Amino acid sequence: MFVSCEKEELANAPASERCTVLVYLGVDNNFRAEASQKIEMLTENWDKNFDGNLLVYSDTGEKPVLVHIHYTERYGNIADTIEICPIENSSSPAMLTRVLNKTKEYFPAASYGLIVLSHATGWLPADMSDPAPILKSVILDKGVNEANNYMELTDFADAIPYKLDFIIFDACFMGSIEVACELKDKVDYIVASPAEVLSPGFVYFSMMKHLFKFDLDLTAIAREFYEYYAAQSGLYQSATVSVVRTAGLETVISVFCEITDQILNETNIMDIQTFGYGNQKIYFDLGDYVRHLSSEKYNDFQSVLNNCILYKACTGSYYSAGTRTLQEIKTFSGLSIYIPQTEYAIANEAYKRLKWAKRTSSGLSTTDTGI
Repeated sequence: MFVSCEKEELANAPASERCTVLVYLGVDNNFRAEASQKIEMLTENWDKNFDGNLLVYSDTGEKPVLVHIHYTERYGNIADTIEICPIENSSSPAMLTRVLNKTKEYFPAASYGLIVLSHATGWLPADMSDPAPILKSVILDKGVNEANNYMELTDFADAIPYKLDFIIFDACFMGSIEVACELKDKVDYIVASPAEVLSPGFVYFSMMKHLFKFDLDLTAIAREFYEYYAAQSGLYQSATVSVVRTAGLETVISVFCEITDQILNETNIMDIQTFGYGNQKIYFDLGDYVRHLSSEKYNDFQSVLNNCILYKACTGSYYSAGTRTLQEIKTFSGLSIYIPQTEYAIANEAYKRLKWAKRTSSGLSTTDTGI
């Protein structure tokens, strides 16, 4: 799968100063088979006329590798191993920083993008025993003896060493206001799902033609993801996705604070749209939450939220692995939000440390759901 070319072939490999994209495959878990499939798909669909550089970091539990996908006159399209990385878990913040720095070192460019494929649960703290799912935070690495290793959302943000144009999360539950705010100073655009992402995830065979256009087209990538699952049947007809412009989040924060500062009464969270794992109430729809807080201010809030969400789409239901059933989607604003609850003490404490909670004080009070 990984062609090792002569040194002069690599040295003469075409490089673009316009953009460099890194696909980070943190698949040292039950996604191990995904690595070769994704790399093969990206390689087969590379176009020699693409104006950009594509690198893939792949960790399947053996020796992690950094490969460069490009066209050569001698071999055609190849996935060329340019570095065998240290054996370290892909959920290590230090490893993410190292790979991003190596990406920039090999192929410096005017802009950079990151695609992350792994398991994820948004902002949930890694030391959390309840609520489920067992997976926590960003990137799961089973590591030695199948021991779980995770990366906290805050550590993920801190590990990004330079400004990115975009991050595409091919991972569950990353489409939340908490994730967006934690990353807003590190990236201009985020593509993510508020709910679970079913396998095979995003549409890799056509993704690159949208990333390496002269005008980056993240909306097309999100749309193709949605359309792929909308065309499925049964439990596979499940997708939620949004494209977030982080520059618009400051206004969202401001208007949200204005609304919550005026609301003194509690709302019944059982009535709010969720995208959670099973029957647990963790990921609530942000717009629906505000609508329950203040129907009078809802339109104002939705207007500023729509200003930073360039695209959003959802099927009529979403799949939950917790119950292995489809749950109806009655309303969809594009992002989820957590509402602190008394039964989730560990989550509440971790939530208070997030930038969103600090800015809105939404992490300082809890609701008793009575679940």
